[in-house]
Amino acid sequence: MSETPARLSEDQFLAWAEHRDGRFELIEGVVVTPAGATRDHERVAKRVFVALHARADEAAFDVNKGDFGVRIRPGRGQGTILYSDVVVDRQSGQGSERATPTPVVVVEVLSASTAYDDHGAKFAKYRVRPTLCQYVVFAQTEPKAFAWLKDEAWDWPQAPTVHEGLDAVVPFPAIGAAVSLSEIYRKPGP
Repeated sequence: MSETPARLSEDQFLAWAEHRDGRFELIEGVVVTPAGATRDHERVAKRVFVALHARADEAAFDVNKGDFGVRIRPGRGQGTILYSDVVVDRQSGQGSERATPTPVVVVEVLSASTAYDDHGAKFAKYRVRPTLCQYVVFAQTEPKAFAWLKDEAWDWPQAPTVHEGLDAVVPFPAIGAAVSLSEIYRKPGP
């Protein structure tokens, strides 16, 4: 097994990670390995992906789950590439891209180890992308979502809008979609 490089640019990281098994992120030039997810986490992420994929206009948007990165500060040397649970970006028509510099919507699902990070530090990184319109964090085990949505002046709110309960609906206006929490948090099985 080869040693992880000390510092990488975004392009160096993408080339390095392409030949590795496992999941990695690049945080300010440093390679990190996120922990695995629970089944509850994956259910929520998968259902959000399926719902947004079914509702977004594929001619305009590309909806990706998990393994497609977001370039936070492209071309700045020691960069950051994050892998959200779901990312929606403008359709580029390219097939060989491994990360986007133009996210429109980023969705994360909370887990016990990432609750603070997803609400604070990760959002601070994602929000520097000028194309990002919405950042949504879904709870893992209860019907609850925290949604930050840019206003008409393209400013971020001080706090998220909280959507809670099975009757709640999370709007995704930038892509012309809305998702009911009852669809995301339905019980598995027959």
